[in-house]
Amino acid sequence: RNVFAHHHDMMDAADVVPIPMMSLQGADSGGGVLHLKSAVTHIDEETLLIPEGTFGDILAEAMKVTERGYTAVRLPDVLSCNAVVVNGHVMAQDSPCSVSKQRIEQACHERDLGLTFVDTSELAKKDAALTCCSVLLSV
Repeated sequence: RNVFAHHHDMMDAADVVPIPMMSLQGADSGGGVLHLKSAVTHIDEETLLIPEGTFGDILAEAMKVTERGYTAVRLPDVLSCNAVVVNGHVMAQDSPCSVSKQRIEQACHERDLGLTFVDTSELAKKDAALTCCSVLLSV
């Protein structure tokens, strides 16, 4: 079962949002990202992990996060925004940023989601992340 299906079922052309490519540089968020999905991810139907700072502000505004009813958990480390959720369990990158880890832990606790921090140091050597290494199927 796709836990995010209701958002996709109601999607139309107005939901397709252009993101300025220059914003993906993420200068104030600890480095750039190669893909948008590495900087913004769902942890449930209503909650997004988004970086703090100008970079995150640009993304949140372009995506109309508040207007669409999402809650944004803002993280100081952009790499911590990259997470994968499977059956109510969040797999997040084991960031050295304790503030990001605490906010993810709190968000998961408040939403009754499981949480595992995963060592992605080998993935990072090739600019990869959790979302790059996952294929989610509805079975």
